[in-house]
Amino acid sequence: MKDFNMSAYRDGPASSMFRPVSVEGTVSLEELARHPQVSAELAKAVPFAHSGSCVAWGIPFEIGRPVLLRSYSYDFADGSSVVRLLAYFGYTFACCRFVVSPMRGSGQLGEHAADYVLIYEDGSEQRTEIRRRHQVGSFQFRWGEQCLQAVTAKKPRPLSLNGGHQSTLINDTTAHGPTWGERQTQLLFEEPAPWHSFLWALENPHPEKAVKALRFEHVCGTLIIFGVAAGNAHSMPLRWEKRKKALLRVPPELSFGPALDDDSRLNPVQIDLGQVISASPRLIYPTEGWEKTRQNLEPGTTFNEVVVEYAAHEDAEFHLADGTRIAVRDLEKHTSQNDFILEPIAAADQRVILRVVEAGTNKLLPVKLHVHGKVGEYLAPVDRMRNPNPGWFENYSPDFFHGNHLSTYISGFAMIDLPLGEIFLEITKGFEVKPVRKTFEITRETKQITVGIEKALHWRERGWVAADTHVHFLSPATAMLEGAAEGVNVINLLASQWGELMRRLILFRESWFLREQGPAVSGILHHATESKALPLPERQCAKNAPSKMGCSACAPSGRNGHGGAALRADGRTWSVRNRAARSITTRGYRKPAIQGCERR
Repeated sequence: MKDFNMSAYRDGPASSMFRPVSVEGTVSLEELARHPQVSAELAKAVPFAHSGSCVAWGIPFEIGRPVLLRSYSYDFADGSSVVRLLAYFGYTFACCRFVVSPMRGSGQLGEHAADYVLIYEDGSEQRTEIRRRHQVGSFQFRWGEQCLQAVTAKKPRPLSLNGGHQSTLINDTTAHGPTWGERQTQLLFEEPAPWHSFLWALENPHPEKAVKALRFEHVCGTLIIFGVAAGNAHSMPLRWEKRKKALLRVPPELSFGPALDDDSRLNPVQIDLGQVISASPRLIYPTEGWEKTRQNLEPGTTFNEVVVEYAAHEDAEFHLADGTRIAVRDLEKHTSQNDFILEPIAAADQRVILRVVEAGTNKLLPVKLHVHGKVGEYLAPVDRMRNPNPGWFENYSPDFFHGNHLSTYISGFAMIDLPLGEIFLEITKGFEVKPVRKTFEITRETKQITVGIEKALHWRERGWVAADTHVHFLSPATAMLEGAAEGVNVINLLASQWGELMRRLILFRESWFLREQGPAVSGILHHATESKALPLPERQCAKNAPSKMGCSACAPSGRNGHGGAALRADGRTWSVRNRAARSITTRGYRKPAIQGCERR
């Protein structure tokens, strides 16, 4: 038998709005694993079940002996008390005699499993139906078979982009923890686990009456109830409000570490009925004379002022590292306790259309865009990443990093959610267009902002061409957008092999892309090979490429076990030379930007 002395799971601090209700169940976890009417899969997963003093979604539970509800009812009393909400911690599994329809999924969607009955002090009762995959779910479920009203006991939590070293077999089902690809979502929600418990909150329809006892009445199948909590929250505790931001000022002698712990929690600041999404040092931009400062100016930072992004219930409290508690609703009062100051940042909830046009013609122009609020918080368009990936393979969204200064590329049109008050905007478009830095006062009447830009230099009209001859990690569509926004006329997008990594080789065989997209763009996108190990044969490049090809010289980096020399397919040494007429070979790995100009 496996060891059942497990540590209790706590996904954050407990809310003072709730208290655990004592439930003396019918079986221990050891007895549950040996029960003749449970499946082998469940018995194997029991050691991973929650037990002890647990906190789920900020609600405290005391889990000892669970209630195995099967073919009978179970009553228990907790004394008379007036409560608004009751939270149930449990899960369900169906008997083997039930046929699971593929349309209803694991747990038989909508099947009436039990009734929960509130017994009031005056003798009256209130009955609530419990249906599978509504108020309770299966301890194991497939993707897409979540509950409609209940949530898994582990609340959503942030996920760092870069985890530790992982060395696992392909399709290793025993490996736990998020993969590199999953980390790009920056979120853990209903993460894979051997055991899932579910949390459901029942609102007392008669909060003026004292609840004397609870009764669980079996209807069909099997349920396991692990715990119950009672509370007086003002609304559904599992439904959080929209994400917001606050500015946390810490004493100068303290340092703030934004790193996540093993459970993806930010130890310096947490929330009970909610979650801290991110915490980062405040960026210091010039506010006075913003329009006269230069573009792409990297901001300063301060580690005593932290921008905290969070999503929380209206009754949630912040829990700071020194034990201080600050109610979310009190942020409007600029709370100050124990030298910690936490004040709200204006919510970005005003949807605005942004248009960037050519002065005098009203024609939309692709540009690089940066917008931030009064405390330096980056404000991205609604279809761009708020926290872009600064590393390799960042082509999920066309973003640009200049140190801590974030920008994104747009086609000239964008929808962006802005806070009320002053916002700071920066627009650039390569070397020929005059950069724009402006401030705007956003009100509830602000629906659209139009910014006109104009050329300061006319190199293209005089026969000059801007080119970037060494581009990696971009899709052709993103390369064309970023190139157009940077004023780059020729982009040399490289296909290469780095170790086991094949980059963009399929584009030489799928030249339809440029044939479909080419007429709509003003620049030229070259596809070229790079001198890593085993590049494409020269004759194949020349035959299939839709435009002139370039070959940039770099050190070979082939597969493990291959020699270092770059070879052609026929075995002869590959001759490294630039085949694009008059182009400039560079050796940096960067997104499209002006690397040089040549006379046409």
